Amino acid sequence: MLSYQIFFYLTTGLLAANALPQVKLLSKLPKNPIETPAPDVWAWGVHPNGLGYKARNGLALELCIKYPELAGGALCNGNTYPADVCASSIVFAKTEGCADAIYPKKFCLANLVLLTANGCKQFKTDMCAADVKLAESENCAG
Repeated sequence: MLSYQIFFYLTTGLLAANALPQVKLLSKLPKNPIETPAPDVWAWGVHPNGLGYKARNGLALELCIKYPELAGGALCNGNTYPADVCASSIVFAKTEGCADAIYPKKFCLANLVLLTANGCKQFKTDMCAADVKLAESENCAG
């Protein structure tokens, strides 16, 4: 009798699981998306544990440039900015994406926090001379 009950419960459970309606996912793009969707960028997928959603881990370079407040954040990590963008704002200049940029002297002198940046090394003497406290700092010694 016990084996019939087990058989009944297992069979009923399997039939019920297969009879559940499958969800058909219909995605719609927003009216004004901030990025151009492409099959390799945005996708819907089925995962072993159900429906899933896949998107990029970060923002496109164009968006990080358009919204400088995001430039130094996690969403823009991995982007390398063009030299003119790096020299347009201290926000960009301080990011990892501008580590190899070379800055004009005027930009370096206006942003003394870039003293140790690769792009301002050639103006180190001028930068140190521009501020007494900076001149006395360890970064200006020697």
